[in-house]
Amino acid sequence: MSEIFYHASNIGNLCELLPLSVMHGGKEKVCYVTPVRAYALFYLRDMEINHVTCWVSSEGIVGYEEQFPNQLEVIYKGRSGYLYICGDNRLVTAGHTKGVWVLKQLAAIAEVEHIEDVYTEILRAESEGKVRVKRYESHTVERRTEIDEMIKGTIIKNNYLTSDSAKARFFADNFKRAWKLAEREGMA
Repeated sequence: MSEIFYHASNIGNLCELLPLSVMHGGKEKVCYVTPVRAYALFYLRDMEINHVTCWVSSEGIVGYEEQFPNQLEVIYKGRSGYLYICGDNRLVTAGHTKGVWVLKQLAAIAEVEHIEDVYTEILRAESEGKVRVKRYESHTVERRTEIDEMIKGTIIKNNYLTSDSAKARFFADNFKRAWKLAEREGMA
């Protein structure tokens, strides 16, 4: 396999890629990688918040949907991180989602790229046609209502109304309508 596979990490100076994440929907330990560099950028995020709203199209273009105003900037501006390139692609196997692959064993790192500002790099990828962003302002009223209802459910399900976690504060600060809906439903 001659493709390049990227692993995104907030941690610098890694010497090898280790399977430390739990496979989505299972218990197996894996290290997530992707052949789409632009997709890897979106995983250089605050791990406490972990609000990722992107996917890879069949053409290899990353789609990103903002769920609140200026989401892309709020989540990624000023963040830095590292893209590690897997040194042995024979160890990479298909993952559970398009654009996502996995390593199930330790793998050497061939190269590392430091990303100084993830937001700037995502905007560059967008200008090159590698990323398509659906900005919040372009959503219909119906889509905004769908998002509010979905987020309201997340707030209630995870007890964010009574939590002082980073993720609860993130939802309270950025999803004000959904937060108010969750508060009303909680009082009912």
